[in-house]
Amino acid sequence: MARKKWLIAIIGTLIISCGESSVSISYILPVPIKAEVFSQSNYATMDGEYEQVGTLTSTRFTNEYSQDGDMLYLDRTFISDASKGYLKKSYPSELALRVPKMKLTAKGMQVMDIEGYENFDSVVVAKISIPDRWRKQISRMTRQIDLDRIERRRWEITHLLLGEIPLKSNITNLLASQGRLPSIPNAQIDSVITKSIKKIYERKCLEYIVYLQEKEPFPYFIWEQHVSSVKSGMPFKNYHPKEAVYQNRYEVALDIENGTPCLEREFKFGIHGMQNPETKDSVTFRSQISHERLYSKL
Repeated sequence: MARKKWLIAIIGTLIISCGESSVSISYILPVPIKAEVFSQSNYATMDGEYEQVGTLTSTRFTNEYSQDGDMLYLDRTFISDASKGYLKKSYPSELALRVPKMKLTAKGMQVMDIEGYENFDSVVVAKISIPDRWRKQISRMTRQIDLDRIERRRWEITHLLLGEIPLKSNITNLLASQGRLPSIPNAQIDSVITKSIKKIYERKCLEYIVYLQEKEPFPYFIWEQHVSSVKSGMPFKNYHPKEAVYQNRYEVALDIENGTPCLEREFKFGIHGMQNPETKDSVTFRSQISHERLYSKL
């Protein structure tokens, strides 16, 4: 019920405003900007028409954005977690949000340094109440470079725009000519579409959508959720996960005064392969994964 009220409040504040044909975006922070962030992810898989929502994560943290000359800084501080479901304590990308502190340093869109994941095992994985075999598996399959890559991808996608940006337009070629389409590992940006300016929590925000295709070489955890929580997945416990291909829709809203996020939503529709190592028989299943972040300025 609380979540429904939250979403209703968000929808109620999405009021189309202004009417400009373009808007200027810059990342200028005369004073630090602090926001409380509510992050929620939904991991569902399906085989045929049967869908199983296996994991729902819910995390709160604060983000503080600051600037020194041409350097931008993001300081994230963990507050609380209320996740539930089959793998609520397993997805590395979600567990990463429980690191007590994370600091990102960037020069414009280019990420220069990320601090916080060096002790991921000791400050997060070692403290969660799961069997030791699961804990060892998470540690074995999670590298600092992968967690850093998640933060770099998020920063680049939320900092694509700079300067005068036309509204309600396909700006893919414009960004390409500016050298602002990042090279994301295992992913390709197809197009970037701007929408209109809307009010979100009394902030004037420009919305845009990034469409991209993404591959995941070894999507173990979503496979584990599928074969263990979906009845039709049970016969495939002896199979091994193969590459997954996702079609992604990544929605962003930026505060036009300073370029900090107002909200993020990502919807991922995946097709996953798995294969029996003995018979070489291959089958597929589908996934629907959503990530949502709501920023409430403090």
